[in-house]
Amino acid sequence: MHTLLSQLRLTARQIRKNPGFSLTVVLTLALGIGAATGIFSLVNAVLLRPLPFPHSERLMWAEHNFHNGGMVTPNTLSYPDFFDWRLQSHSFEEMATYRDSSYTLTGYGQAQELDGAVVSSDFFRVLGVRPALGRDFTRTDEQAGQHVVVISHALWLSAFGGNPDIVGRTIRLGNDAYTVAGVMPTGVIFPLVNPAPQLWTTLADDSFDPEGGKPMTAQRGMNMLFVIGRLKEGVTPSQAQAELSNIDAHLAIAYPDTNKHFTSAVVTPELDHMVGDVRPALRMLFAAVGVLLLIACANVAGLLLARAAKRRGEIALRAALGASRVEIMRQIIVESLTLSLLGGAVGLAFSTLFLEAIRGLLPKNLPRLDTLTVDGSVLAFAIGVSVLTGLLFGVLPAWRMSKLDPSLALRDSTRSVTAGRGQQRMHAALVITETALGLVLLVAAGLFLRSFLRVTAIDPGFDKRNVLTARLDYPGDKDFTTGVVRFYDQLLPKVAALPGVRSVAAAFPVPLSNSGIGVDVAFEGKPVAPGDRPIVDTSLITPNFFHTLRIPVLEGRDFGAVDNSDGQPVAIINQAFAKKFYPNEDPVGKMIQPFLSDGLHEHPMRRIIAVVGDVKGHSLTEVAPAAIYIPIAQCAITPPLLVVRTAADPVPLIPAVRAQVAGLRRDVPLYDAHTLEDLLSGAASARRFQMVLLGAFAGMALLLAGVGLYGVLAYMVAQRANEMGLRLALGAQRGDVLRLVLQRGVGLAAVGLAIGLAVSALLTRYVASLLYGVKALDPVTYIAVALLVAFLALIASMAPAVQAARVDPISALRNE
Repeated sequence: MHTLLSQLRLTARQIRKNPGFSLTVVLTLALGIGAATGIFSLVNAVLLRPLPFPHSERLMWAEHNFHNGGMVTPNTLSYPDFFDWRLQSHSFEEMATYRDSSYTLTGYGQAQELDGAVVSSDFFRVLGVRPALGRDFTRTDEQAGQHVVVISHALWLSAFGGNPDIVGRTIRLGNDAYTVAGVMPTGVIFPLVNPAPQLWTTLADDSFDPEGGKPMTAQRGMNMLFVIGRLKEGVTPSQAQAELSNIDAHLAIAYPDTNKHFTSAVVTPELDHMVGDVRPALRMLFAAVGVLLLIACANVAGLLLARAAKRRGEIALRAALGASRVEIMRQIIVESLTLSLLGGAVGLAFSTLFLEAIRGLLPKNLPRLDTLTVDGSVLAFAIGVSVLTGLLFGVLPAWRMSKLDPSLALRDSTRSVTAGRGQQRMHAALVITETALGLVLLVAAGLFLRSFLRVTAIDPGFDKRNVLTARLDYPGDKDFTTGVVRFYDQLLPKVAALPGVRSVAAAFPVPLSNSGIGVDVAFEGKPVAPGDRPIVDTSLITPNFFHTLRIPVLEGRDFGAVDNSDGQPVAIINQAFAKKFYPNEDPVGKMIQPFLSDGLHEHPMRRIIAVVGDVKGHSLTEVAPAAIYIPIAQCAITPPLLVVRTAADPVPLIPAVRAQVAGLRRDVPLYDAHTLEDLLSGAASARRFQMVLLGAFAGMALLLAGVGLYGVLAYMVAQRANEMGLRLALGAQRGDVLRLVLQRGVGLAAVGLAIGLAVSALLTRYVASLLYGVKALDPVTYIAVALLVAFLALIASMAPAVQAARVDPISALRNE
């Protein structure tokens, strides 16, 4: 302990003696450690932290596998399929289902739109949580006519003031009165989405149809449910998957009309399912920040080697006075660890700023963003990385110093000498390493930049400028179908009359809104078994929708006032539908039968009256799917979204639109208002996030590599000043000396560039799946990055070269 304290005191004196050097090392390390800690915070929150439920490793996600033409894709369940799973499965302690929903809370000030979920009675038992107040759901609560709700802790506080007597009280959601069964503890939220659900109701909501039709719970084939389950102890996911697949195989035989293609199931841990889409991108960013940290270590190692040469006399004297090699190495490593821990402390503070800076860039669908913080595990990571970093850049200088011959070092320390070839090689190796690693990051950043530009240049099929979309929650009742149509017939003219509005319509879904309807379609004269009918995207729209979004009508006519509930059933198809199902004929006038019913019209045959342009419905990078459009007046199964085109920015118009809605019905809230430009930006947010962070890391790496090259050349010039002075005294031209240093710098960069290009060619194939429209070996990116690195090397070499050319020959001769 005494020895360690004395070494720490000596380290403190060294830091005070060389404040500029120490500050440079600390800031360089803080840059790398801070970025690494910030990305680890993100990775920890999204990927590493267990789900906030007891024994969360046993919490599973389960779904159908849809088999079609050799393609296998996951698929949601219908209620009857879920009931069969729940009854016949023995691998799970409990199994539950849920679907997203929304509710209008009235009676507590202005009507509030709340995000929630319709769940089965076992939902909270599967999660392993119990209400903080009241009770859980029971199977009785699943029966038709029951209206029971469990509310979140946040909603309990915000809407009900934390009233402890809330349990048993009745609240009004839409047109129905619900009894509050319980209040969940603080922080208990599922599904883990943004925005988080604020309440949960039971599948009793789906057990009846207000218009007397078949309830959703009885419709096998209406696949819109998510399933979670808690495995029994000792049961593996593969065993549970085999059991559910066996059940699915029997259901496919028993119900070929709806389940023919659902012949197997898939079971995965809930955490793996939740982060599946973002895992590759976060791993890539974590690897990138690791490369940045290595570059910082190489940079600092070069600085320490340079300082070690200046301390030859000091170290030699200590060795001559009896210090062993181990003691010398230990002192150098203690100094390195001290600087590294200081860098880690500054880097930890920097990481909090880094997290705040990237919050606005994070994709909104990234799960568990609410847990993104610098906690104990992040602190432990920062300390661990600091120690490891200190060892990485400290061992090499310590080893070099411990090998010093005291007699030679004491003799050489009386005058300037050139650095030994071994040390020059080490400096060169560090510069080459920094350059190569920096180039790898630059290539990756360049590929993602080009990929992002390709995505943002995609034509979505509509004009996104100055268009507002907003949701309305029309309450469900016995008059829902006709009531929705009547409400929008009144609302749209009022919104159209607002100043600045150029066109208005309504639709469900709107493009790129993460909503959709998939419908089986049959064709007149082409009988197909129900289980083999194709499924196509379907939209419910009002007249003027295509005009409002400026989607071209290529053939035929738009919907009009005649296409109401009393008119002939009609439909409009897109180009993709026409090419797929009518490749060599004119589709206008043909009859199709979408199996979609609003209770009044039992999926009638519909005449195709037009063909419109293709629209990107779900993703900018998708191939536009076959799609049909149905007039909402003939199939009002859900309240559509408002779509308003304005002459200028539509956002200031939101209060006026909300006032028009409230003027018709105060219990219909307008919410989730966005511009189409926001939706398009959100569709590209994940790629933007990757591109910006990679670009930032690559920029830091390029800066550090340039500084490292400059430092090595400046050190070489300082060490070889006498040699260069002698060259000049013997007749060499200053241009020759300038050329010598430039050749040295550019040569080192060229070797690093060659190695970096080769490594990039090997590694970029692992990110090929994250790119769009750009190959992993894109020549434009590689050439541009190589030229940029070469230019940087030239700039970094110029100042030391000019310094070398200005060496005074007379001073050099005098020193010799």
